[in-house]
Amino acid sequence: MRLLHLFLAFVVAIPSVTARAQHVPADSVKADSSRVIEMAPVVVTATRSEKALEDVAVPTTVVLAETMRMQGAVRLADVLLTVPGLTLFDDHGTGLQVQGFAPDYTLILLDGEPVIGRTAGTLDLNRLTVQGLDRVEIVRGPSSSLYGSEALAGVVNLITAPATEGFRSALGARFGSFGTTDLTTEVEAGRERAGARLLFNRYASAGYDLTPASFGATSPAFTDWTADWRSRLALSDRVLLRLGARATVEDQESTFALRADGVEVRYDDDGRRVDWTLHPEARIRLSDRFRLTTTVYGARYRTETRYRRQSDGVLTYEDDFGQYYLKAEAQLDALWNRRHLTSLGGGAVRERLGGDRYGTDAAGERPAANQAYAFAQHEWLPLRLVEVSASARFDAHSDYAARLTPKIALLVRPADNLRFRVSAGSGFKAPAFRQFYLAFTNAAAGYSVFGATRLQEGVARLQAEGAIVRLFINPATLEEIRAESSVAVNIGGSIEPFPRLAFSANAFHNNVHDLIETQPIARKTNGQFVFGYFNLARIYTRGLEADATIRAIAEQRNRLDLSLGYQFLQARDREVVEALETGTVFGRDPSGREYRLGPGDYGGMFGRSPHTATLRAVYAHTPFGLTASVRGRWRSRYGYRDLDGNALANRDDEFVPAYAVFDATVTKAVPALGPADAEIQLGVDNVLDITRPALVPSLPGRRLYVALRIML
Repeated sequence: MRLLHLFLAFVVAIPSVTARAQHVPADSVKADSSRVIEMAPVVVTATRSEKALEDVAVPTTVVLAETMRMQGAVRLADVLLTVPGLTLFDDHGTGLQVQGFAPDYTLILLDGEPVIGRTAGTLDLNRLTVQGLDRVEIVRGPSSSLYGSEALAGVVNLITAPATEGFRSALGARFGSFGTTDLTTEVEAGRERAGARLLFNRYASAGYDLTPASFGATSPAFTDWTADWRSRLALSDRVLLRLGARATVEDQESTFALRADGVEVRYDDDGRRVDWTLHPEARIRLSDRFRLTTTVYGARYRTETRYRRQSDGVLTYEDDFGQYYLKAEAQLDALWNRRHLTSLGGGAVRERLGGDRYGTDAAGERPAANQAYAFAQHEWLPLRLVEVSASARFDAHSDYAARLTPKIALLVRPADNLRFRVSAGSGFKAPAFRQFYLAFTNAAAGYSVFGATRLQEGVARLQAEGAIVRLFINPATLEEIRAESSVAVNIGGSIEPFPRLAFSANAFHNNVHDLIETQPIARKTNGQFVFGYFNLARIYTRGLEADATIRAIAEQRNRLDLSLGYQFLQARDREVVEALETGTVFGRDPSGREYRLGPGDYGGMFGRSPHTATLRAVYAHTPFGLTASVRGRWRSRYGYRDLDGNALANRDDEFVPAYAVFDATVTKAVPALGPADAEIQLGVDNVLDITRPALVPSLPGRRLYVALRIML
């Protein structure tokens, strides 16, 4: 804690200043330090410094605000649906799967700072509105060398639009199926040296029910309010202050039923989520060659859950959870000469949990953790056509052993239309708070889950209560859980053989050790289990991502762009593969007959499709102000459940069948409505009305909507 206080004092003592906002040129490490040229698109996530997208050495994708509006996107999940190589996954919300990794291995950032508040490792993408964003940057592959834990699979960075000069306001309204509404008000004002933007968004739905024969909705009714503030103030040509603040409140209402002694008992399920972030930043151009960025970031996330019996209104279950996050960081960028650029930085983090599931330790303290870290990156142009980037980060954490995560990337540009990219590095995933401190018993189902520091005490208490009938493992004999680690390689490139054709591909291979999994510790007298967390599995993910874009029509009045994306993926547990190779794994058909399984029967880890594809078609008719967009995504079948007790998917009824979903929007610009311009949009999500009620609850069927946006 003392380390955090010292670092905070250091950051606050630095003058809150920086150079006026500007983009570094595409060849920034070889450019004259006094030259500043605006280039587009420019990204910052891959290297923590401004760089042209085409000159980034790691697989990176950018989705611009214009594209989001054209697709009718209102939440982050809508944006990522058709990005090649990404898959959305239903597990305690809508999570993101990158290169075969579960959602808790991808770091979600807002203006470069982490979004907190995960449930069972998943950060629900539908929590985040895309209104007010300038772009979304997606970096695939381990990024722990710059961002630490949770970036083992990649990083998604939501970058808000800066306040521009002049005055501007906008109103947006969208109404759709299932009582879904999205309302936005935005006001922006600025001059050369100062500007501010304030945004309010209300997103709501009446929910939907895919299983009317069962009591309770598939998706709850909710109302979500978001307020977002962004401002800038240039104190001089060398000094810029920025302030970002966001607050969100969401209320949910749902119902469900349980059976007790053969009688159905119905309940109301009410929940509330409150989260906010505060992000002051100061940037100082110390000289033409040195720039210092200092930032403080605070975030809080809180949820409340209440179950009430409908028959008498009695409160039968309540759960509160809170997470607090405070970070201070400084980064120095040094452009030594035309061939060398170095970034050095470090910081400190303080996290604390509260709530019913985590309780307190023997001293009555809430679970908390401290972290200090330092990172370094150097970009070097040994030749005009070659760029090398090397980075490393050191993390010292109070809950697990210190970690060093290096990475090196190579970019070769033999021609203006050709790029080769190679990167190799390590990543790590720290044990989550729940894996250390959770102490939870499901009141309805009756099972219990304990984190590593609560397991021995929790099992002893259940034994004293007579709730344990059999102990599988003595908790006192277990080792401390370790951080998961990976070694990854990405090899690919991009080419534009013709002015209207662009193609990119990336092959990846990730080896992960010490994967943390839950395993039964004991059986309870009610037939349920007590679970704990262990370092058990060794997994690998490997595959190929490819994307092709064709400008089929490129006329002054008409434009038609077609994009096709594909991913091949293998995500496998090495222990399972070895057991299948030795012939020690058996399956059981629906009639109960056992049969031996071989490597060819392994469908891979649950929730991973070996093949996925995306389609995007955009037509624009400039004279009429009309834009039409069609997007499609296809997933091959993937394992969903284990019905024969061998811990893998091998039978047809253990898989979700392949399916394809298509969305379409038509947008019409309506200029000069008095002092305002307007935009009208009609959209259809899931045109083919695909549903998988039990297996894919996020597919509610066909959804229609109409939207109006007015710019003043």
